[in-house]
Amino acid sequence: GTAGGCARRMRGREARAGRRRPGPRAVAVRAARKSTLLASAASDVGTQHTLNGQKLSGPLRAVRNNVFVKLAEAPEQTAGGLFLASDAVEKPNYGVAVSVGPGSFFPSGGKVPMVVADGDVVLFGKYGGDDVTYDGEKHTFVTQDDILCSFEGGTYSAEALKPVFDRVLIKKDAAMEETSGGLAIATNAREKPTSGVVVKVGQGRLMENGEFEPIQFDAGERVMYTKYGGTDVKFGGVEYVIVRVADIIAVI
Repeated sequence: GTAGGCARRMRGREARAGRRRPGPRAVAVRAARKSTLLASAASDVGTQHTLNGQKLSGPLRAVRNNVFVKLAEAPEQTAGGLFLASDAVEKPNYGVAVSVGPGSFFPSGGKVPMVVADGDVVLFGKYGGDDVTYDGEKHTFVTQDDILCSFEGGTYSAEALKPVFDRVLIKKDAAMEETSGGLAIATNAREKPTSGVVVKVGQGRLMENGEFEPIQFDAGERVMYTKYGGTDVKFGGVEYVIVRVADIIAVI
């Protein structure tokens, strides 16, 4: 009985020894191998990025008040919005902010904060962008000054629209279809509306002292704006215009 018990105890110790955790040296070797694999993977990810066909060592990063946007076409009207088709109207662009710079500074030294962030869906003017091909897809660089608005939750609609700084969303008045004498006016001869109802207002123009210039009108008021100011957009069949506060000349 005693000999059998000793044999069992010896086999138990051998089995436990076989299941022992690796020593410090073995742990260090495994950690080193894992670090090498991770570094290699990170390097592989970095080399995947290309700009106009040239490989980059890592992801592109916007600086100052620049915003790097992946371009996308605006949804069709049935999905909630459509840009006006007119040669006389500046066609805005639409996309997702991939990289947003940290901001710029006033000449006096005060910082101009960024009010858009990575991942925001934004709308911006047609002019002023620098188009590039990034990772095989169309992107563009714009400044925050070029951005008209963002869309809360990424939903392309008037309800989700958030004007940037001194931008204002206005629901346009209908164009006049008849003269005072009752004659019908041809569509291409109708005067472009320059009035409408304010729907949404941004924070206002940021001044160098860090405060926002007070807005002199409220949402719901009817205003008159300059004839050639703003960018026309259309949501759900309703015509709107996005203008700057400075383009609004009167409350009517």
